[in-house]
Amino acid sequence: MSETTTLNVVICTYNRAKRLSRVLDSLVKARVPDHTFVEIIVVDNNSTDGTRSLVQALSSHRNPSVRYVFEERQGKSYALNKALDKLSGDMIAFTDDDVVVDQNYLVGIIDAAKKYPQYRCFGGKVVALYPDCLPQWLDLEGSMGFLKSPFVDRQDGDDEVPYGEATYYSTPGGCNMFFRRSALEENGSFRTDLGPKGKILGFSEDTEYCCRLKDKGEGFYYIPSVIVHHPVYPERLTKKYLLAWQFNCGKSEATRHAESDQSVRLLGVPRYLFGRALKHLIGWTVSMGPRTRFFHRLRLNYTWGEIIGHSKGKA
Repeated sequence: MSETTTLNVVICTYNRAKRLSRVLDSLVKARVPDHTFVEIIVVDNNSTDGTRSLVQALSSHRNPSVRYVFEERQGKSYALNKALDKLSGDMIAFTDDDVVVDQNYLVGIIDAAKKYPQYRCFGGKVVALYPDCLPQWLDLEGSMGFLKSPFVDRQDGDDEVPYGEATYYSTPGGCNMFFRRSALEENGSFRTDLGPKGKILGFSEDTEYCCRLKDKGEGFYYIPSVIVHHPVYPERLTKKYLLAWQFNCGKSEATRHAESDQSVRLLGVPRYLFGRALKHLIGWTVSMGPRTRFFHRLRLNYTWGEIIGHSKGKA
């Protein structure tokens, strides 16, 4: 008789009950691998909507089972760390509260673990679901390709390969990464100075966590058959959101690197950032085309975020 494998799927959430219901529905309807017990762990990060009742209504489900956990301290990293204390699975997957998983998502995770026993860290494909019409000021296939990140469009082809060999990204995205539990136990907690906090945008908690593993010599493997679909919601298709995303992303990345950046500094900030800010300020001021102007404004916001992040992270 085959031994049973346990898979934990972690979802941290804050005031997104309606969207959370979609991902939970897709998970409980997904194919469960043979000889596998799946437990979905939902960490409610101090929500004030119907999150608790939504999750607890699924408590009678058996495989996957659904477990409700509450974390009062505001911040996704606090919620992730609370989840780390609740893990029991052989494999641990992390996804987000605003996605829909593919029907074979769970099967793909277990198959990958069996196929690549020498690896402990994996990531899958994230397919953004764009609306039929995008704003004319967006240039996703050109100068603004970096904006695929806030739309969570992370596709690295259709071949199973180690990250960094034939992939654009060096580590998986936070909404589709999975690990053997031993790797997480050795890596420790997520940094609580990174990531979103309630309604405040924040980033890099997942990137920093994975990079820490890589720095320890851990390899990551890309499994394109493990798919999550990420709807591009209307609020992300506004200039206001994207400008805020750029600022907070730059701030998070600078915070992540503040201690290791050895660049010449002015007022505690790497000096080259002031030149970059001036370049994009001039570009925003003098450019005629709306796409070019918006490109420079985006990069100016990112650079300003870096300046703020560095000034707070290292004096």
